[in-house]
Amino acid sequence: MSEYTSRPHISPFKKFFTGSDLTPNQAQDIVKEGLKDADYGELYQEIVQTESLVKDKGEYSTVSLGNSKSGFGVRVGKGTRVGYSYSDVFNEAALKQAIDDAQRVLGNDAKMPHKHNFGHAGAPLYDSKNPMTAMTLEEKITKIDEIEAYIKVQDPNITNVTIRYTAEARDVHIITSDGKSMIDTRPNVGLAIMVQVTDEHGNSEVGREIIGGPVDCTDIFDEKNYKKAADHALTQAKLLLIAEEAPAGEMEVVLNQGWPSVLLHEAVGHGLEGDFNRRDISVYSGEVGKKVASDEVTVIDQGNMPGERGSLHFDDEGIPTQKNVLIENGVLKKYMQDRQNAMLMGTTPTGNGRRESYKHTPMPRMTNTYFKPGQHNPADIIKSVKDGLFIADMGGGQVNITSGKFNMNATLCFRIKDGKLGKPVKGATLVGDGLGVIQSIRMVGNDLLIEKGKGMCGKSGQKVRVASGQPTIRVSNMTVGGSKR
Repeated sequence: MSEYTSRPHISPFKKFFTGSDLTPNQAQDIVKEGLKDADYGELYQEIVQTESLVKDKGEYSTVSLGNSKSGFGVRVGKGTRVGYSYSDVFNEAALKQAIDDAQRVLGNDAKMPHKHNFGHAGAPLYDSKNPMTAMTLEEKITKIDEIEAYIKVQDPNITNVTIRYTAEARDVHIITSDGKSMIDTRPNVGLAIMVQVTDEHGNSEVGREIIGGPVDCTDIFDEKNYKKAADHALTQAKLLLIAEEAPAGEMEVVLNQGWPSVLLHEAVGHGLEGDFNRRDISVYSGEVGKKVASDEVTVIDQGNMPGERGSLHFDDEGIPTQKNVLIENGVLKKYMQDRQNAMLMGTTPTGNGRRESYKHTPMPRMTNTYFKPGQHNPADIIKSVKDGLFIADMGGGQVNITSGKFNMNATLCFRIKDGKLGKPVKGATLVGDGLGVIQSIRMVGNDLLIEKGKGMCGKSGQKVRVASGQPTIRVSNMTVGGSKR
């Protein structure tokens, strides 16, 4: 769990200062003095430990253990200008040099005071400990072998199984410009299972499933959890093997609960980030208080949800995360903000300042983004469609922030005929614009599911973990690319 204190005791901070000539109190004083004339800024320090195991074609192709990297960065900001300097060596000389280098970039810009009282983080959102230590290497290898053996006996047409285990413990230490210190350990583990199935004609398909989140490794290696994931991957592969090519044209679309919300993330979420709107390059720029979606639509980004993939006790600027209602009953309410863009737009940070590592400056990014559940039973949503497409699982895609236009790949779909699910189809591409989609939503289910195992978001060359979620959703009209109807 995160810890907040103005003059920290050495114990919880020890790992950050091992081998350094600094004490926590000295570091606080240097940062506070060095950033006293800044509008915003902080010291961001991290220690990242990772490990991974990959078994493919019956052999371990990757065994990567005991990896560790550490460093710090100092940001000094005035208005729109930012000075940033980082180093992988943390001592008094390096810290003072980083502050001097960051300040040198700024010149003599006038200060723009903007003070906020951010308070403290609430209850723990996850167990802040190293998730790798719950099992030995031998126990992890035994479990991976066990998963492989379980899958291979399920179907004689299985021609390959790939299992990828990854784990990370990210220790974070932040000192803000007012001298406040905070620390956190952010755990994450993942288990990816890929199953290849080949028919008698030599045609092959691969089904995939990923589980994990801010838990320790015993969770993903629990028999109940890995069997459910393995069964899902195998079922997907078998369905793809018999699936027909997707239809093309304008049609009604029903998006499944959970991961298909990546469409929301790409086509809507990015457009609601503060930097794009401050620069007036988002389709949502200047639209706060206006109707942008159907009455059914409420979109939330919430970084303080216990146990979710995108949750943080505080963001990478030291702002406690919170629940941000971005769109409510179709009306745009606010944007996601970091310190810089909030100050320049005359509002307050929302706990969405995020960065990939100590080598990067923070920017507004999503955490856990989801559609609020509605009142409809998912079965009734399917029954309401005479001729359309059910998107069971999504792949990746692209979005143009300025126009909101997107191009997303659907992994597995089903035809809907007369209110019933029909044959599986593959190769569908969803094309449109985010505004058009959320204005065309007609029914929202009561079955909200937030994806825990998947979600890496790229922006301006940086990647961070996120989560997205939704209940079953019916869109009245979307353009589907596939084979001709």
